[in-house]
Amino acid sequence: MSRPLYETKEHLKGETEVVNTIEHLWKAKLKKLPIKYKLDYAAERNGKIVAWVEIKCRTNGMNDYQTYMLSLDKYNASIELGNVTNLPVTLVVKWTDKTGYVDLLNCRGVIKMGGRIDREDPQDVEPVVFIPIQDFREITDESSHKR
Repeated sequence: MSRPLYETKEHLKGETEVVNTIEHLWKAKLKKLPIKYKLDYAAERNGKIVAWVEIKCRTNGMNDYQTYMLSLDKYNASIELGNVTNLPVTLVVKWTDKTGYVDLLNCRGVIKMGGRIDREDPQDVEPVVFIPIQDFREITDESSHKR
């Protein structure tokens, strides 16, 4: 049984803004991946994939919570793809006030049950990884850090 997709036009607009920022600052072209990869983008530079990127847009501020919650399924897919290809996997989160990123292969996550209960979708509560907000680096115009 397939799950509903909760992506909205507003979410896609925010994701496009993040993509444009990353492409400019990290000097890479982001290519949308097919859904079977479970991650959003491959980052290309000089015709080669140099990193995998997952983008999330949130409706709260960066420091409203002490951790960022990511599904264990998404985390596992990220780790597997990073390890198989020997490439970095970057989670980029656009909050209402800031945008930050974390290296999923080297973050400090705690695994617990968690998820959303507001959509009344029983599959929204699952094992998740809680990543400390302190592990995120803020993306600014000066952070031309290349992945």
